[in-house]
Amino acid sequence: MEEEGKHDEITALEKEKAGLVEKLKEVDRRYRYKMYESKALREMLEKRKEITLPPASEIRRRIRRLEFIISTEARTLKQERELVKEVRNWEKKLDQAVNIERTERKLRFIGEDIKGAEMQVAQLEKRIDELRKALQEKHHTERKSAEERKLLKLKRKVEEERQKESEPFMQKESDGRVGLGEICVIKKKEK
Repeated sequence: MEEEGKHDEITALEKEKAGLVEKLKEVDRRYRYKMYESKALREMLEKRKEITLPPASEIRRRIRRLEFIISTEARTLKQERELVKEVRNWEKKLDQAVNIERTERKLRFIGEDIKGAEMQVAQLEKRIDELRKALQEKHHTERKSAEERKLLKLKRKVEEERQKESEPFMQKESDGRVGLGEICVIKKKEK
């Protein structure tokens, strides 16, 4: 009964450990994917940052100011066309700046995901180590108790054999007195 309980505990610990190992594999795959994604985004960001652009908010202000100038001031047709070209040029730069800012924001989120995955991996590895130690202890005690059972069984067998050998000499007399065979051990002569 006790042996079955220990075996059930070991089985439960092994199942929990196997589940944690699978979860660890999943987290590790996600961690690696985020690392590759981060590396790719950094390379792409480095290429885009070669073009120096002001922040998107500053570009938006310039576009609004130019559109305000176009709509409120009286200018020649040529001057208005130049201002419209400048607005379009700034709008293209705005798209690039917005893409760069989105990429940087995405990189920050990926960095946070990577930190979270690292923490989760550390926690899972710690728990798996704890389970391994517990399993080793259970297996050790199980082996130890099995060895003890074998020794006890062997001792009982030896004791039974000794008792069988000395049984003919250990007959009590009817009046309750002890015979010489009960006091001393009689050894057989070997020829």
